Amino acid sequence: MEKNFNLSRYKELLRLEEKGVISFLNLELVTYEASVGNQIGYNRKNDYFIVIYEYLNQIITPYEFRSKFLQMQKDESAKARIILENFQELKVFTLAKDLEKFSDLISQISTLCLEFYEVWDGRMESMSESEFYSLVNNHYLQLQEAFPFENFKNQAYEHLVDRSFKILMFTIGSN
Repeated sequence: MEKNFNLSRYKELLRLEEKGVISFLNLELVTYEASVGNQIGYNRKNDYFIVIYEYLNQIITPYEFRSKFLQMQKDESAKARIILENFQELKVFTLAKDLEKFSDLISQISTLCLEFYEVWDGRMESMSESEFYSLVNNHYLQLQEAFPFENFKNQAYEHLVDRSFKILMFTIGSN
C-alpha cells in the first residue's frame, strides 16, 4: 500500500517559509523533504541488499562498501532535490507504507559508515573492522526480516538443489 505525497501541504509550507513565517528548519517541512529522499532509497532496496551482501560475503572490501553505501545516499539526496523542485513530479510521487522502517535501518548503517571514519579524541576507542562488520550484519538481518530479499546468488544454488532433489526422487521412484 502506498500513499501520495501531500503536495498541497508541501507547497503551503514552502510559501510560509518564503514569507518568513516559518524557518527552513521547520520540522514538518524537513520531514516532507526527507521523505522524498527516503523513498528514492526505498526504490533502490535491491541495490542496498546487494552492496551489503557483497560486503558481508567479502566480495568487496570494507572501504569499498562504505564508499559505495555513502555514495548511494549522496546520489539519493541529489535526486530528491531535483524532484522537490518539480511539482509535476511530486504530484504523482507516492510513498511506501513501510518506508520509515526501511529508512531507519539504512540510516543506522549510514551512521555506522560515517562513525567509522570519525577521529576520536583519545578517550574513546575507534570502531574496529570486526565490530563494524558485526553491526552491519545485525542491521542486514533486520532488513532481511522486515523486507525479505532473495539473493540472486542463492537463487541459482536453490535451483540446483531443487533440480538435484527432483532427479533423486525420479531415480528412486522408477526403481
